[in-house]
Amino acid sequence: MIAARLSALALVAALLAPGVAQAIVGGAPAPAEVAAQTVLIVSTRGASCTGAVLAPDLVLTAAHCVAPAADYAVAIVGEGPPRLVPAKRIALHPRFDAGQFQTRRPTPDLALVKLAEPLPGRFRTARLAGADGLPEKGTAFLLAGYGVAADGQTRSAGTLRTVALPSIGTTGGIMVRLSAPEGAAGACTGDSGGPAFRDGAVAGVTGWATGPGGSRGCGGVTGVTLVSLHRDWIEATAKGLGSPLGSGR
Repeated sequence: MIAARLSALALVAALLAPGVAQAIVGGAPAPAEVAAQTVLIVSTRGASCTGAVLAPDLVLTAAHCVAPAADYAVAIVGEGPPRLVPAKRIALHPRFDAGQFQTRRPTPDLALVKLAEPLPGRFRTARLAGADGLPEKGTAFLLAGYGVAADGQTRSAGTLRTVALPSIGTTGGIMVRLSAPEGAAGACTGDSGGPAFRDGAVAGVTGWATGPGGSRGCGGVTGVTLVSLHRDWIEATAKGLGSPLGSGR
């Protein structure tokens, strides 16, 4: 049974292995420092997400990515055949509401994934943003993700890319909405759970995206859960999982 689950995860990882693919609508290749802090999450559901490294064996991602019953793992890509680091435990934010998420109503869409073993040495722990209130309109964020380059283009997933977007407002006091002033840009399928950096620190976690004008798809608005408002939960849960923040490389 375990071998079958690992084989299924390996198949997903292989399908997402980077080649000439792109990711994130309107994105560009991720700089090395971002790549060292960002991972690809795969599951036996056949879905993929992105996460941020908080400790050698701990990843921050979106709750909706890892809430469904399945086996999850981080896929190490870009160094030959994909290698898997299985998830050992998953902790969802206690106030995450899947129903609210489905209707894009604000909910703390956050989760921590405890891995069965530390990540390879090329990864580095990300710094979490401090509690500095809600960002003003125009505040710049850098999204990172392993998702697709356009809605429905599943074969374009698997390469880490980034895109810089400004804030256009906040929602429910816990989320920020990001959108490019011109053209299509933002998160898409597979970018969920990925970090939204601000001044080099992880300020948020990607939750959802729309197409232009609020249509279905990607490249319109990206919704991001702000992490500073939930830092107490993140720190306490990380400690409870045996991977306190600040314990990484």
